[in-house]
Amino acid sequence: MLERISEVQCVGLLYEANGKPYTLKKSTFIYADNGRGKSTIASIFQSLSTGDISKILNRKTVDGTLPQKVTLQFNNGHKVAFENGAWSQLRPEIYVFDTDFIDRNVHSGGAVNTDHRKNLLEFALGEPAVAARLTVEQTTAKAKSAAEKLQGLITKISGFHNGISIEKFESLPAIADVDVKIADVRKRIAAAGNVAKILMKPSPTPLNIPEFDIDLFFSTLSLSLKDVHLDAEQVVKNHIAKLGKQTAENWLSQGQQFDDSKTCPYCAQETSDNNLILAYQTHFNTAYNDLKTKVAGIVNSVATGTAENIIDVFSQAILTASALATSWSEYTEVQTIQFESTNSAKALVELQIILNNLAKQKQLTPTESIGSEQEKQQAMLLWNQVVSPMIASNSLIKGISDAIIAYKAKLQTEDVGKLNLELSQLEFTKTRYEVTVLDLFKLIVAARANSQLVENEKKKARATLDQLMTATLSKYETSINVLLKKFGASFSIKGMSANFRGASPRSDYGLLLRGKDVPLEGGPPSFSTALSEGDKRTLAFAFFIASAVADPNIGSKTIVIDDPMCSLDLNRRHHTRVVLRKINEMSEQLIVLAHDPYFLRDLRDFFLKADKLAQIADFQLVQTKGDYSNFEAIDLDKECESDYFRHHRMLNEFLDGNITDSRSVAKAIRPMLEGYLHRRFPGRVPKDLLFGQVVILIRDALPTNPLSHAKNLVNELNEINDYAGQFHHDTNPDPEAVPVINTELKTFVERALNVVHRGT
Repeated sequence: MLERISEVQCVGLLYEANGKPYTLKKSTFIYADNGRGKSTIASIFQSLSTGDISKILNRKTVDGTLPQKVTLQFNNGHKVAFENGAWSQLRPEIYVFDTDFIDRNVHSGGAVNTDHRKNLLEFALGEPAVAARLTVEQTTAKAKSAAEKLQGLITKISGFHNGISIEKFESLPAIADVDVKIADVRKRIAAAGNVAKILMKPSPTPLNIPEFDIDLFFSTLSLSLKDVHLDAEQVVKNHIAKLGKQTAENWLSQGQQFDDSKTCPYCAQETSDNNLILAYQTHFNTAYNDLKTKVAGIVNSVATGTAENIIDVFSQAILTASALATSWSEYTEVQTIQFESTNSAKALVELQIILNNLAKQKQLTPTESIGSEQEKQQAMLLWNQVVSPMIASNSLIKGISDAIIAYKAKLQTEDVGKLNLELSQLEFTKTRYEVTVLDLFKLIVAARANSQLVENEKKKARATLDQLMTATLSKYETSINVLLKKFGASFSIKGMSANFRGASPRSDYGLLLRGKDVPLEGGPPSFSTALSEGDKRTLAFAFFIASAVADPNIGSKTIVIDDPMCSLDLNRRHHTRVVLRKINEMSEQLIVLAHDPYFLRDLRDFFLKADKLAQIADFQLVQTKGDYSNFEAIDLDKECESDYFRHHRMLNEFLDGNITDSRSVAKAIRPMLEGYLHRRFPGRVPKDLLFGQVVILIRDALPTNPLSHAKNLVNELNEINDYAGQFHHDTNPDPEAVPVINTELKTFVERALNVVHRGT
């Protein structure tokens, strides 16, 4: 087991790194920011395991003048050193998962080539198959060497270039990403042969945005009767007040339709000289009835214009537009159309409450002008919150529609003949640079000797290795698919096997994605296009873990994992911890390097949850003078704490006498209180407000606003802010000039904590 990375000299950013003070344990977590040296550490371990010194030599410090040197201390004080370009001893028991492992064994740049398949097979089979694999490689090499001597190789290679001369075939220049280019041309050919059908495909168009006339609504609220006789109005109002019912005015208005100006419709008494009846006739005139009609109209407009179903109608339209957009994804890149209805629905409910309350109030007192400018602005703001997400969604739809139009225009100009010629040239180029073809060109002038004898030896060796590979790879495929399922991957591997199509045996497998077979090469789709970067890394991680777990000697191994969460989705985080805990339990030692301190903290706690006595060490790589890196202790809990908890802790530690930097404590008072208010009133305090503005917001809060419950703090917060604001640039242009008096500081720290702890 590795106990110390004693020193690293002139390797990457580790120029004079001293790790002697930090002891590695069974579980060791090393944190570092990206570009701070994690990959360098992993490469050192990789070099130590495989003997590949280029992994250290190629990382010589750019401006370094010291000789490269690495000193490692294993258990029992045993030291292993890299000096003068060589290791004093190799430690093959160290297994490393990093980007180099992925590039060598799984894929590089999204593509899987022959070397990847060969290396993956070697890694998967492990130590038991070394001898059998070596025999196969030797006999295969002999068979190829003998075959090179035959002129028949010229005939054999001719099968790769039917249609062009061997001279032209050999002179073809290499093309980067040829598989991607072939897939693109094939796609264009298929589309060009189906132009009419594609052009008829429907595409999404911008949707109708709901409309509601806030100005008309509030202009109706402001209407009043200017032409009602004042005396008549006063008489009627006095009578209505005497009746003592809110609906009396409306009742009296409706009764006017039965008045013939001569007799009462209830008691048949003469009314021609009744002053009260005359007042009714004046008060409830045509203008009044018109006004009531308009008031009734705005009530209906609220019911229809702000109906709850306008959100659902728009959401359903978004689903339709999204489906249409998705149907074009095989032809052109389309964005995901999103519509977040939650905020719209919430704003709509608030708007309905405001408008309904105003409409009801107007119905009760139709002759009076109601509705303030502030209420109007609030209604406009809420309506904007309702339709803004819809407008944003429409903008996405417009962009997709424009992209589809551009694609259709380009599609009509495609020349199928030229595309077929281009495809043919690309396919010849791809074939030209396959490993088999390259080898044949190298061996074209050679002859094959004693071919039958070597071929028999090769077949016998292959049969032996085949038997071993079949059993091993079958178990390997099962283990990998179990891991992929637990990682939540949407794909699995299929048909894990080996073949001898190249100079050496190599692995072969396919992908199963959504019930469809996806080959490693060719396509589309293919490995390079069907899987995301996170999926590719997950697959590589599953390959590594499956092999490590299957190793019968894992109990004596040190497993090094570099950034296990890199490019992985958050939903795979938990099972990554589960897998690492299993590896930790099975292996002699687990070393995890990561740039995510939260992952390391959670991993540590996950280990301790299973075993409270687990031996865990953690430290970090930090920037030092000259922008180099060095080892340093780390407190993962402090590293992961939020600004609010950090400021809160600083104030408490100051009161406990554990912090002597008084100015930092003084600066922490205000942000600590800001964090407290944000947590007490989530979503109620805008993040861009200064502390003083937040206090004003609390002071002016209406009783219906939850912020009103903190009004008892306003005076205290203002006084604390008057003191703490001295130490911030936004309120004092020269805060460093303000002296910090500890006795005064202690008083305000206690007051600030009282606000948080007691709410006073």
